[in-house]
Amino acid sequence: MGLWEFVVLRVAFLSGERIAFHGLGRERHPLATTMVAYGGAAGMLWVFCLVSGHADWVSQAFWPGAVYAVSFSLYTAALTRGPVSQVSGFANATVVMLFLVAPSWNFDVVVALILFVAGSVLLLPRDQPMPMAVLWMLLSDVALVVGRSLDARQSLDVSLPYAASLFTSVTAWLIIPVTLYGLWRSCVQLVLGRPAWSTVSALCNGFSYLTVLTLLKMVSLTVVEAISAWAGVAATILGVFAFREGKAIGVVAGAALMTVGTLILLFSPHGGMR
Repeated sequence: MGLWEFVVLRVAFLSGERIAFHGLGRERHPLATTMVAYGGAAGMLWVFCLVSGHADWVSQAFWPGAVYAVSFSLYTAALTRGPVSQVSGFANATVVMLFLVAPSWNFDVVVALILFVAGSVLLLPRDQPMPMAVLWMLLSDVALVVGRSLDARQSLDVSLPYAASLFTSVTAWLIIPVTLYGLWRSCVQLVLGRPAWSTVSALCNGFSYLTVLTLLKMVSLTVVEAISAWAGVAATILGVFAFREGKAIGVVAGAALMTVGTLILLFSPHGGMR
């Protein structure tokens, strides 16, 4: 397959992941949902490692996995507790946060941030406090920025064994709160009660990461982030129609503005990823 096929797959799997997480975790405990989704994805990634002949454990993924476990748990909680069409766009806030770590201002950056804030206003309910699900997504973005910083300091190569090791580490760290809260029965009930959603969540989650690994061999990290940003719009549209969430025009317009702002920021010579 060529570049454009993988671009479509990346957006499809990342959008599908967000829809599947919502379908899997509705009215269920977010931690149990996270364990099922990421544990299943870890198993799938190890299968790919075995098939490719590279089933090697990468020990450096263990400690970053603790940070990613926090990020992924908050990400899953946001998608299960809030409307997908509302919270999905805020996943792009990671790019804004990465910029704010070491900001460099110019006209393009200002326009990008204005568009992002305008889109956020359209997605948030008026005359109400910020929804907890949105706050959880923003906190997930913060933890994700910290996790990426840890990866960068260790100079790790993004590879299939690293991905499998990272997801396994995330699952291992999740064992602690799942055990403390007595959620193992909830995990089993979730798999048995919603086998289709459990399978789709694990597959979309695992394949979503595999598309990142493949695209990084073809294009820069900036382009991969730009491709991923479009999942904010796609997941919003899917959420509106699949779960009958909110008014389509307002939320889609908000997600689109946030995505355009993210793209401008990514490709700005002063605000882009380095």
